[in-house]
Amino acid sequence: MNPDDIYNKICSFTPNSEQIRALDALIDWNIAENPLILRLPCGYGKTESVVVPFFSQAITSQWTIAPRLIYVLPTRALCNQIRDRICKYSEKVHEITGKTLTVGIEHGTNSLDPLFFSDICITTFDQLLYGYARAKRQVGRHFDLPAGAIANSIVVFDEAHLYSPYTHSLMRAMIEILVASRIPVIIMTATMPVSLQKDLLKGVQDSNHRSIDFNGKWPEYMAKRSIKWRQEEWGLLNNGRITDGLNDILRENKDKKILIVTNRIDTAQKLSGMLKDRPEFIELLHSRFTVKDREKKEKIVCKYFGKDKSYRKPGIIISTQVCEVGLDISCDILITECPSADALVQRAGRVARWGGNGEVIIVRPMGSDEWLKNEQWGEAFPYVDRKKYGATEYSGIKEGEFAGITWEYLKQKAKSNLFNDWDATTALCNSMNYHTDDVEARSALGQLFESTLYADERPWNLSARGDLYCTLAIVSAQESDSETIVKKVAKGRKKKLQEAQIHYNELRQYSINVPFRYLVNKDTKRLREYDFEECKVKDELGKARVSPFKTYLIDSSGYYDEHIGLIISPKEKHNETEEASSCLIL
Repeated sequence: MNPDDIYNKICSFTPNSEQIRALDALIDWNIAENPLILRLPCGYGKTESVVVPFFSQAITSQWTIAPRLIYVLPTRALCNQIRDRICKYSEKVHEITGKTLTVGIEHGTNSLDPLFFSDICITTFDQLLYGYARAKRQVGRHFDLPAGAIANSIVVFDEAHLYSPYTHSLMRAMIEILVASRIPVIIMTATMPVSLQKDLLKGVQDSNHRSIDFNGKWPEYMAKRSIKWRQEEWGLLNNGRITDGLNDILRENKDKKILIVTNRIDTAQKLSGMLKDRPEFIELLHSRFTVKDREKKEKIVCKYFGKDKSYRKPGIIISTQVCEVGLDISCDILITECPSADALVQRAGRVARWGGNGEVIIVRPMGSDEWLKNEQWGEAFPYVDRKKYGATEYSGIKEGEFAGITWEYLKQKAKSNLFNDWDATTALCNSMNYHTDDVEARSALGQLFESTLYADERPWNLSARGDLYCTLAIVSAQESDSETIVKKVAKGRKKKLQEAQIHYNELRQYSINVPFRYLVNKDTKRLREYDFEECKVKDELGKARVSPFKTYLIDSSGYYDEHIGLIISPKEKHNETEEASSCLIL
C-alpha cells in the first residue's frame, strides 16, 4: 500500500513530502538504534507523521515498527487534545480492518492507563519518567511497573523544545537509556534551536540519527497567511498603569480579536484587573488556576477564538506561556512581551492561524529598562539561564539573557519577513544558545538507574522539574458553594473535616501545583495536609513546617479568585516564569 492510500484511508487527506519521508524512514530506518528527528513547522502534521505509520501496521498486518506507541507531551492540555485527535484515526482503522487499537491517557488529572498497556498511550514526560524509574502503585505485595510496556514501544517526544533546562537534562538521560535499550525514539519539534538538539543527542553518535527537516513550500494555509510585525519600545505597564501604547492599540482595534501575552503571571493578573471594565469579551488564562477553573477557561477561549465562526467575536485574551501550545485559537493582533526567540515563534503561531492577515507587536518586557544599567537584571527576569549568565554577547546583553538577545536580534531584522519565511523563522530560533547541563544529565542518569533498583510506591524523591513543588487544593468555606469539598463534608452533619474520607480524585479538580519556595516563610499555620494513605485531611499545621511534594488544603478566602487565580502578594518579588510552572504538571 502506497503512502497516498494509507493517509487517505486513515486521515482523508494526501500526505505532504515530509510525511512520506517519515513513513519511509519508520519502515526502513533502524530507529531502534538510531533516533529520528522531525523538525517541521507548526500545524504541518507532525502528529500524523508518526501516528499514521503506526496505524498502517494494523492495515498491513506487519508490525515492523513496534506493537505499542507512547506519545509524550509537555502539558496535560496537549495530552487531552492529541488523544481526541488520535482516537478519530483509531476509529477509522477499526472501520477498515475490524481491529480495535486502544488509545489511553495518563497524566495527573486523567489517569486511565497507569501501566501504559494501551496500544497508544498519551502521557506527560514526568509520567513517562516515573513509569520507567518507579512503581506506579502497589497491589498487595507487588509493584506494578510500566517499564515492561515501555520496553516494547516506540517513544515519541512531541513539542520537545517546551521544557526547562533541568528537564531537558532529564530528557537527554532518558533518550540515552532508551537508545541503549534499543527502544525506538522520535523527537519532534518546530522551534528547537540546533544547539539544544545537539545536546539532547550527545549520548548518541551523530552518524546514528536521522533528521527530517522542512525543505519544501509553506503549507497551503501558510500561503494564505500574511503576518506583519513591529517592535515597540514601550511595555504593557508603567508605574502600575497601562501604557499609552497599549491603550492606543486597544482603542483603535475594538472590532478585532486581540491576544496579549505576558512573561509573568503577576503582570497578566494586573492587566486583567485594569481591563475588566471594558465592554469587549475579556478572559484571563495562566497556570495558576485550579484544574476545574482552567478547563472552564480554556473552553471559553477556544469557543470564541476557535474555528467555529458562529461563536467568533471581537475580544481580548490575556495569557502567559500557556497559550503557546495546546490551544487551537487564532487572533487578529498579538501584543506580546519579548520572550525567548522560540517562545516568540510559538506565540506568533496563534495569529491568523487559519489564513488571512495578522499583526504581531513585540514590546519591552516588564523590567527591561534595567538591561543597560543594572548588572543584576538577569537575576530578576524570566527567560534567563543563570548558569550561562556572565559573558557579554553584544549591546550590553549577557550570555543566557534569552529575552534580551532576542530583542537585539529583532532590531537587526526590522524589515525581514520573520513569520512568513521558514528559513527566517529557523534562523530566529537558532539565535538561542540553549544547552543541557552535563553534570545534571549525568546525575539524572544515575538517579534513574538507582530508582529502578530501589523503587518507592510514590516517586517523591525523583523530580522531573528543577524546582520543588507542592500541591494546593483550593477549597471554599462558604457552605452555599455546593461543589466544594467543605460543603460535601458538611452534609455529614457536624462531622469534622479530618474525620471525613476524601479520595484524592475529588481534590484534583480544585488543585494547583506551586513552587515550594512560595510557601517558605509564609503564614501557613492554617494549611491542612492531605494524608494519601488514609484519604483524610489532617489538623491545621500550626507550627509544623510545610514540606515539598505534599498536598495541602487551603481556604480560598484571600488566596484565590476564580477570575484571576492564585494570588501572590504584590509586595513580594518572585523570579517566576511560566517556563517553570506550566510545562510539567503531575
